[in-house]
Amino acid sequence: MRVAGGAFAAGAFYWLLRGLDFARFFALLAQASVPLVLLVPASILLEQWLRAWKWRQVLWDLRQVPAWRLFQATMAGYIPGMLIGFGSSMLARSWLVARRSTAATSTVLATTAVDRFIDLLAFAVLVGLAAALVALPNSHAALLRALHWSGALLLALAFLAFAALSVARRGGLQRLSAICPRAIRNAVHGALADFALGITWPRSRLRRVAIIAAALLVKAVAATQYLWAGLAFDVRLAFGDYLFLTAFFGTLVVVAFFVRVPGSGLLASMFALEVLGVPKAQALAITVTVVSSYMLTVVIAGGAALISEGVSPARLRAALRTSAPS
Repeated sequence: MRVAGGAFAAGAFYWLLRGLDFARFFALLAQASVPLVLLVPASILLEQWLRAWKWRQVLWDLRQVPAWRLFQATMAGYIPGMLIGFGSSMLARSWLVARRSTAATSTVLATTAVDRFIDLLAFAVLVGLAAALVALPNSHAALLRALHWSGALLLALAFLAFAALSVARRGGLQRLSAICPRAIRNAVHGALADFALGITWPRSRLRRVAIIAAALLVKAVAATQYLWAGLAFDVRLAFGDYLFLTAFFGTLVVVAFFVRVPGSGLLASMFALEVLGVPKAQALAITVTVVSSYMLTVVIAGGAALISEGVSPARLRAALRTSAPS
């Protein structure tokens, strides 16, 4: 599967970069507006802060955790996500928060599941808006239809996620402990019971509205990354185009978790920009700016957060192996 993914990525990169004027590309990088480029990592940090603040509202009825600590845990969680893989980021964030409170890791993990459910709904709204507002060339009508179907699929996934969370909240998952080996049966039952405790929704109506508003604002801030990067290279697009870029990029990144394709983010960004009529050299410059800004911001801020927490990557990896049932 990895070989097939690598071969596909190599072919896609060749197709997207064929005919690229590299001299023009490097000239664009040299002439880019530095203040506008710096707004890209700034918007990434703002997006992550809003995510942390939203998580604080979800957690509120269980624990009142300061937003800065949740921001720290959010950024630190990206490191194991890069080193270990999909799923480890949520567990790492939950462990980092739980270790400084009386809550079990499984309980905090459940709040991240609720948080992701809200994110899924917000992303479905983003995809729907993008499909309604973007103006694609007739030659890419199939892509627009796929975007409409993606929105419907996301809503279906949200419904399934809501059903799963509802079953878990009523203790349905705890029955699974019966099929576990006797040696770990009690530990698994306890972890699943703790998980059910974390599936909550704030009693305050204002806090509920704030969670939904923050989820939508997170998507809006994410879209500005392409706005700032484009302006740095003198590219101006319509409002719907920025929504389309964010929706398309996000969808492909999610797919890449299940179908491993090296450089999927770069491929998705380059393809979407070229679909919107952005010249090849500028499309690559924008893509490199957005993707490299994300990677550098995550690595630097995430590493600093781990240092602040007093946790080394090796210790975090060991904790993830032993703390999930706690």
